[in-house]
Amino acid sequence: MEMRKGASMFSYSDVERLLGSQTATRSVLSLYLAVPKDPAELRELPARADDAIALAVSDHGTPRGAEPSQALAQATATRLGDHDEEQVRKLIEAHGREWLGHTAAIFVSGEIGLAEAIRLPGQVPERVVVAARPHVRPLLAALQRAPVYYIVIADRRHAWMFRVSGDEIEAAGSTTQSGEVRSRGFAGWYGLESYRINERVIELAHQHYQDTAAMLERAIRPGGQEPVVIGGHEDTIAQFTAALPTGLRDRVAGSFGVDPHTMTPASVRDLAAPLIADWVAAGAERLVLAMRQDAWRRDPLTVTGLLPTLVAVSQHAVAELLVPVGGTVPGFVCERCGVLSSTGTDCPDGPSAARWVPDLFEEMVVATISDGGRVDAVYDPPGDVSAHLRFPVV
Repeated sequence: MEMRKGASMFSYSDVERLLGSQTATRSVLSLYLAVPKDPAELRELPARADDAIALAVSDHGTPRGAEPSQALAQATATRLGDHDEEQVRKLIEAHGREWLGHTAAIFVSGEIGLAEAIRLPGQVPERVVVAARPHVRPLLAALQRAPVYYIVIADRRHAWMFRVSGDEIEAAGSTTQSGEVRSRGFAGWYGLESYRINERVIELAHQHYQDTAAMLERAIRPGGQEPVVIGGHEDTIAQFTAALPTGLRDRVAGSFGVDPHTMTPASVRDLAAPLIADWVAAGAERLVLAMRQDAWRRDPLTVTGLLPTLVAVSQHAVAELLVPVGGTVPGFVCERCGVLSSTGTDCPDGPSAARWVPDLFEEMVVATISDGGRVDAVYDPPGDVSAHLRFPVV
């Protein structure tokens, strides 16, 4: 598989593509490694990676309640080769400087020729998982915490639009007011002409804001949920926001003051970043609160806790899944019917069909995405994991 060289612009399509990489054994290494900001500390990174991998390989994480057996030992055994760890070191040596101050997500498997690295925006918890497919839950958390978004800087005559993905910002369009205004020096009878000029100024500005809103609407993909941040002078921010159609107005995450004539792309990105962070945090809080309230009301379409959520996922009933950002819970998946279990004994096909997996949260994520459901990684989901359902489960 082609290696991405330290890219920070990634999307849900990358998650889906990685999930398509699967092996017959536990031979896919997923390493989330925090990279220091100081280049002098890079020399320690390969050794840190080696230690983390060695610890993950030695800790099979046998689930509680599982009967020890030769089959289980074979299922939990890893199939990493020396080439895989060498490939990790090569990726670190080649791209470590591109990752300074970020987390590197590294996926390696000699069995299927996988060697890929993605630079994540900011930091996520370090983690090493060895499984039959790439471990993508931290990727989902990073995408949710640092979504792609748009910045629009507008004044009465000009507007500039930027697209932000991770740490990168790029120009995405601009508009300029069309039409002319007659000089105010011709006031006319009792200022009538001046009044008409003022009305013309207002009319042209309103049309300019509508043209800018249309540009923004074209940029956001159909059905897209990208947030928008607006910048400029206080009066133009209010006027432009009022000109937005309702759907776009609901996507406004905040606004900031800036002089359009002295701004730079980097400065507007830095001004917008805390607004987006607050918008993301508020959205996560609303999701958790709604789930807690529905669970408290004993809504039949809401389940919380590991075992009830496993049942719901196994019955393909989950519309929205809340999983924790960190932590793993080992368990089993039936290789015949796909039922998830914490013990390997809950499947009608019997324990012989159960395959050990290192993280049931990850399996629930993959199953929910496959069923067309939504997944959100949050810091404190009710019951450690919870879900809204399409239909009640038994």
